Amino acid sequence: MAETLKATKREKTGKIANRNLRRDGKIPAVLYGEGKDVVHLELCAEQFDAIVRHGVKDITLEGDVSESVVMREVQWDTFGTEVLHVDFYRAGK
Repeated sequence: MAETLKATKREKTGKIANRNLRRDGKIPAVLYGEGKDVVHLELCAEQFDAIVRHGVKDITLEGDVSESVVMREVQWDTFGTEVLHVDFYRAGK
C-alpha cells in the first residue's frame, strides 16, 4: 500500500539551508534514479513521521513532484529520534 506525501522543490542546499529547514519543521530529501535529474525536495516532518511509524516504503509524492518512489535511505540524528535526511528512488514501472 502506497502512502501519499506532499513534496516541494527546494532551491537552497547545504548544511545551513538544511538546518533552517529542520528548524521550520521540514525534512530535506533527494529524489534520484532512472537516469533522470536529481531533484532536491523538502517534506513535512509530521507527515513523514506518520509514514515511518506505519512502516511504509512505497510512497507517492505529490506537489511540485508527482511520482511513485521507494524510500531508499533515512538518516537519523545521533539519538535516533529526529530524521535528518531522506533519499528516495524513482520506482520503475
